Amino acid sequence: MMKVGNLSYNITNLLTNGVSEMNSRWKEIIQILKTATEPMTSSQLSIDLQVSSKTVRNDIKELNLLLHKNNMQIESHRGKGYKLEIKDENRFNQFLQQYIQEVRKIIPDEPTERVTFLVERLLLESNYVKMEDLADELYVSRSTLQSDLKSVRYIFKLYDLSLDQRPNYGIKIIGNEAQIRFCISEYIFNQRPISIAENSDWISILSKNELNIIRNSILTQLRKHNIIISDISLQNLITHLAIACKRIRDNNQVEIAIEELDEIKENKEFAVAKEIMRDIESGLSVCFSVNEVFYLAIHLQGTKLINSDTEKERIKSVIDQEIVNLVKEMIKRIDEKYHFNLSGDDELLLHLSLHLKPAISRYKYQMNIRNPMLSEIKKQYPASFEAALIGIEVLNEKYNIFVNEHEIAYISLHIEAAQERLRKSTANINRCLIVCASGLGSAQLLSYKLKAKFEDTLDIIGTTEYYNLSNFPLNNISFVITTVPIKIDLPVPVIHIGTILGDNDVNKINRIISTDKSIIDQYLHERFTFLNQDFETPDQVIKFLGNKLIKAGTAGDDYIDSVMERERYSPTSFGNLVAIPHPLEPKTDFTFWSIVTLNNPIQWGEKLVQVVFLLNVNKAKENDLKAMFRSLVKLVDNRNLVHQLLDCKSYQQFLDRIGKL
Repeated sequence: MMKVGNLSYNITNLLTNGVSEMNSRWKEIIQILKTATEPMTSSQLSIDLQVSSKTVRNDIKELNLLLHKNNMQIESHRGKGYKLEIKDENRFNQFLQQYIQEVRKIIPDEPTERVTFLVERLLLESNYVKMEDLADELYVSRSTLQSDLKSVRYIFKLYDLSLDQRPNYGIKIIGNEAQIRFCISEYIFNQRPISIAENSDWISILSKNELNIIRNSILTQLRKHNIIISDISLQNLITHLAIACKRIRDNNQVEIAIEELDEIKENKEFAVAKEIMRDIESGLSVCFSVNEVFYLAIHLQGTKLINSDTEKERIKSVIDQEIVNLVKEMIKRIDEKYHFNLSGDDELLLHLSLHLKPAISRYKYQMNIRNPMLSEIKKQYPASFEAALIGIEVLNEKYNIFVNEHEIAYISLHIEAAQERLRKSTANINRCLIVCASGLGSAQLLSYKLKAKFEDTLDIIGTTEYYNLSNFPLNNISFVITTVPIKIDLPVPVIHIGTILGDNDVNKINRIISTDKSIIDQYLHERFTFLNQDFETPDQVIKFLGNKLIKAGTAGDDYIDSVMERERYSPTSFGNLVAIPHPLEPKTDFTFWSIVTLNNPIQWGEKLVQVVFLLNVNKAKENDLKAMFRSLVKLVDNRNLVHQLLDCKSYQQFLDRIGKL
C-alpha cells in the first residue's frame, strides 16, 4: 500500500473516473463556495478553514485544474473574492458523489483524518487489533498513534464505550452492544451526506445485493401492513439492520431487558418486525434473536407516520393516559415560559404523545436515535428548540430521563408545527399602545388616523399618558407609538412621532411593521458590546459577559451558572462562526444582546466561533423571542455580514453593518 502524503502535489494523477485525490480541505472550499450567496475573499475562507490566506489561494489554484476538467471553475472577482461557477448542476453532484467514494480510499494524512480512520476501523472490527498493524496501515510512528488514540478514547467515551488494551493482543472496543451499534450508526454512516434513494453502496460493511435484500424486505412489509415512514426513517432502518447483520455475524448479539416484551408483542410493529427479519434471515443467512426483533419493533414504533384521521382516533384510544398527562404538563410549562398558547392544540398533544412513548422506551433500552436535521433545526427554529428544552425538564423530573439534543430537536419540530398552525389561524396584526401627552382628544384623533392608515396591519389596544406608562401591561404589545420622548427602557420597540401624523411618521411605522431593523436596534447597547477580544474558550467568553452584566446590576449572581448549564444540554454554536448562548430561563428585566467579537476563532462544541451574541431575555415577557430569533437566523445565514462584523473597530461601525439585515 502506497502512502499518500501531501495530496495536492498529486493533482496530475487523475483516477480513471476523473476524480482527483482531493484532500478534505478542498471539499470544504467547494462546500463553502457552493452555499455562499456572494464572492468570498481568501481571508474569509482562511478563517473558516483555519489555514493561511496563501494556503487557500494555492489550494484554489490546484483545485481549479481538477474542476476545469469537469466543466466547473472557481472564478476570482477582483476586489470581491472567489465564486464557484457551475454550468451543469447534475454533473456537479455526480462529481461530488464520485469524490466521496474515492476519498475513502485515501490514506489519512492529518490528525483529524487519522482519528476518524481509527474510530471507524475499531468500530467495524470485533477482534483485537495490534498496535503495530494500525501504525503500519497509517504509516505513522507508534508515538503518533498513541497520541491519536487519546482523541479516539474521548470520542468513544461520549458513547459510554472504552478501549481495552492487552499486551500481545492489541486494542478492542468494549461496552454495551446497543451503544456500539449506535456509535457505528452515528459516527460512520449518519455523518455522511449520502442519499440511499438509488440504493448506492453507501454501507461498505455489506454487499450491494445484501443491502437490496434488507431494503426490499422493509418496503415489502411496510406496504403489506399499510405503514408509512419518512425517507430518513427508512435510511435509519436500513442502517440499523445492516449494522445488526454485521455484528451478529461477528457473534455480537444485542442484550435488552425484556420485561415489557409481552406488551410490545401485542403491537402491530412487533409482527411487522418479525416478518422483516424472517425475510432477511432467509436472504442473508443470519439468525435474529427475540431481542433483535424487539429492538426493531421499537425502531418501527418511533418512525411510523399517521396517515389518516381514522388511525389518529385509533391511536388516541391506546396512548397511555400517563403519557398524555406528561405531555400536557410539558406544554403547560412551555406556555408559562414562552406564552406560545399551545395548550388547546389537540394535534400537538397527540403527536408529542406518540413521539414520547417510544422515546422513553429508547432511553430505557439505551437505543438513541440521530436527527440528521439537528443543525438546521437549531439554526432555523431556535425559539422552538429552547421551548423543547423547557418541556423536557418535565421528563427529567418525572422519569429521571435526560434525552440528548437529537431527541430535543425532534420535539422542537412538533412545537414549530404547532406554532405554524396557530399563525395560520390568527391574523398577523401588530398590536400597539399610544402614549400621548396632549390630552384625550389628541390621543383619540391620532388613534383614528393610525387606524385609517394601517387598518389591516395594526391593532391599537389603547392609549395612556406618559406618567401611567409604567402601570400599563406590555406583555401582548408589539411596539409603542409615542408623541413624547420616552427615557425609560421598555421591553418593546418605541416609535416617536408627531401629534399630527405626517408622512415621515407613517414611514417610521411602516419600517417596523415590514422589517426587523428597529427590533435589532432595540437589542443593541454600546455598554454591552465588546469588539476584537482575545479569549480561548467558550467558558471564558460566557464568564466575561456574565460578569459585566452582574457588575452592571442587570443580572443576578446565578446568571453565569444558568448559561453554563444551558450549554451542557446542547452547544449554542450555530455555524458561520456564530454562537448564541443564553441562560436556561429568562434572567433580566428587559431583552437585549451582550456581544463579543474575537480576534481569532475558538472551538465551541463541534464548530468554530468568532462572534458571540449572549441573549438576555426579559423574565416578565418572553413572547418577544420570535422576532429576536428571526433576526439572529438572518445573521447566521449571512456569511458576508458576519465577516463584516469581525472587521468592525467601533460600536458605530458594528451598528451600521448589522443594520443591513
